[in-house]
Amino acid sequence: MSAGDRTHTGEESDGEDLLSVVREFDASSLRTCWTFDPDTHQRRYVRADVPLSAIDVEGFLHNERYGFVTRDIYDSLHPASYHYTVRGFDGVEVFRCFFEGAQVGVLCSFDADEPRDYGRLDAMLREFAGGDPGRLAPD
Repeated sequence: MSAGDRTHTGEESDGEDLLSVVREFDASSLRTCWTFDPDTHQRRYVRADVPLSAIDVEGFLHNERYGFVTRDIYDSLHPASYHYTVRGFDGVEVFRCFFEGAQVGVLCSFDADEPRDYGRLDAMLREFAGGDPGRLAPD
């Protein structure tokens, strides 16, 4: 089933539906999934073997919020719209995207065990969010 085949029924939270889309992209290597806005964040998933105590989650996500500013800067510097960023760390890749017209972002981490098509993940998330990406904002 593609992300476009999903409809929000109200029986599951948007976070659970979002997580289904990310797992469809790559469930076996998914480490974490968060949603965030300029003020807060919400954990959507953390794999059992990921030691959150080794990460300053609050600080890391606060840093990711700078993306709301840099997205606007990139949009003013380049004719194409900014969509996502991937960062590589020892053994981990971090994907971040934002949605047009909404102050909400998605941050996911994956094991860096194979090449991934993050453009595909971005497209899947945009298709899932549809015309209402604000519904993905933290509760």
